[in-house]
Amino acid sequence: MKKDGKYRFTLQFGADTEEQVRVGEFLESLGNKKSAVMVDVLNGYLLSHPELQKGNCKIEVKVTSSYNQDRMEQIIRQIVEERLAGMQLGEMSADIPQDEIPETMEDDIAQMLDNLDLFQ
Repeated sequence: MKKDGKYRFTLQFGADTEEQVRVGEFLESLGNKKSAVMVDVLNGYLLSHPELQKGNCKIEVKVTSSYNQDRMEQIIRQIVEERLAGMQLGEMSADIPQDEIPETMEDDIAQMLDNLDLFQ
């Protein structure tokens, strides 16, 4: 927004990815010099991409997850292992014999991990 001959913007984004954290920490370190850096960086970008300043230009931002399938499987296994460590096997199911619980759970976890592609 332009007011009294100055531009004022508020910028907010998450800290969900390494890229966001890196940029957030960098901007935080700039203190009151953020504006000068943003003007310089964006002017350089606009000079490299003059088509962005045309009224009919379409800007597309692609957001990708920093988690691939292997990382997701690792996170899920870690969560399940932590939960299991906090439980006693006897409390988990009275229907399954004690010696079959770990194998049954391993099968369930494997099936859950096989279905992760549904979320991509």
